[in-house]
Amino acid sequence: MVKVSNTLITVLVVDLLATCGDITVTWSSPMYPKLISNDSSVNPLGRPITEDEYSWIGSLINIGAIVGALPCGFVADKIGRKFTLIGLAVPHLVAYLIYAFADSIYLFYLGRFINGISEGAGYAILPMYLAEITDDSNRAALSVTLNIFWTLGNFIPFAIGPYLEVRVFNLILAGIPCVFLACFLLVGCETPHYLVQVGRDAQAADTIAHLRSCSRESAEKEVKILKGAHEDETGSLADIVKNPGLRKALLISLALIVLQQFSGIAAVDSYLEPIFQATGSDFSASVSSTICGACMFLFSFPTTFIIERAGKKWPLAISCLGDALSLLALGAFFYIKDSTSLDAASLSWLPIAGLISYIFFFNLGFAALPWTISSELFPNNVKPVSASAVAGLSWMTAFVVTKFFSSLTNAVGRAATFWMFGACCLFTVLFDVLWVPETKGKSFSEIQNMLQE
Repeated sequence: MVKVSNTLITVLVVDLLATCGDITVTWSSPMYPKLISNDSSVNPLGRPITEDEYSWIGSLINIGAIVGALPCGFVADKIGRKFTLIGLAVPHLVAYLIYAFADSIYLFYLGRFINGISEGAGYAILPMYLAEITDDSNRAALSVTLNIFWTLGNFIPFAIGPYLEVRVFNLILAGIPCVFLACFLLVGCETPHYLVQVGRDAQAADTIAHLRSCSRESAEKEVKILKGAHEDETGSLADIVKNPGLRKALLISLALIVLQQFSGIAAVDSYLEPIFQATGSDFSASVSSTICGACMFLFSFPTTFIIERAGKKWPLAISCLGDALSLLALGAFFYIKDSTSLDAASLSWLPIAGLISYIFFFNLGFAALPWTISSELFPNNVKPVSASAVAGLSWMTAFVVTKFFSSLTNAVGRAATFWMFGACCLFTVLFDVLWVPETKGKSFSEIQNMLQE
């Protein structure tokens, strides 16, 4: 059971940075109608953007994310997790201010790249930070709160973006990293794992006593456990490759994160309004997108309680199976509409139902668990290497999906595209059942012993 504590307060404040990051993922969807408008009072560029320009707006955050993800683990190891998180809020603030006053497509490109730097680093550092400040009994539940705040970030652009002018919309978004900075400077702390790693044992004990609201004696016992784990860690890339357990952890983490992206989530987030426009449905694309965005947020809440009780392995399998069936239905609609003479008007409800189902099952486990599992599989000294590798590959894959989604749908059709995404989800079910370990309630040492088996 998760209780209100200093740990929970710190987690919730840190989660605000996750919201800042995932706003950038869906930001392009409500901006699409504005940027293709011929109305200069709506479109700050004064001309409609091309399909290729929109694909760059959708995908450039992934290029920035690769740049941010690769060195972030090493930066966090040098200056600490706390100051790294503070630094990640600043590019988000700068990017939203750029969007608010941009009158050139290249300024939008620049903002997207800057947003991406913090987004990529955040996906690597945030799970690491939460895993290192929580204890074994509530680590899983508190870590997946990230998904609630990620999906809140997904929802905010859908909720306000279609109804506000470009400048007002982006100035409101700029306020969110400011709120994070103000709160985190008040309650944020360095992680005990990092403090032990750099030899600041007394400060680590103070931090544990504060986070757990426990006695100094209990805190010092936890520090001794952390020191023992730290002494057993090797911390080099060569040791990850040579050590069977760490090599297995890396392969599992990389596979999960690639399969997550090939489920099509990046395309759905970035192209949600265009997807609804392509259905020809009588439902408003903006309203349909707002409904889906609200579902992203609301469906993330049960995940925390499900993971706390059921662990990670089976919720992940059920999540991926549900996504596969949802994408199969969505592909079937587009097949009927695009490739047959049948009237798809009677099925106009299917796209929004299929996407809501996809979002529900994605949030059930596939959204957060690959990141949570990855953060738990590695000992402290190799986390900089593993976090950079996992996050970097994730964003490389996301770039491929978002940049070439339109090209793929033009080449093989929308039905085949969604069916391919569904096939990846089915493969993930098999991979999860056969190879992903259950980490619920296990300490870092127990997880390492399990991987060595």
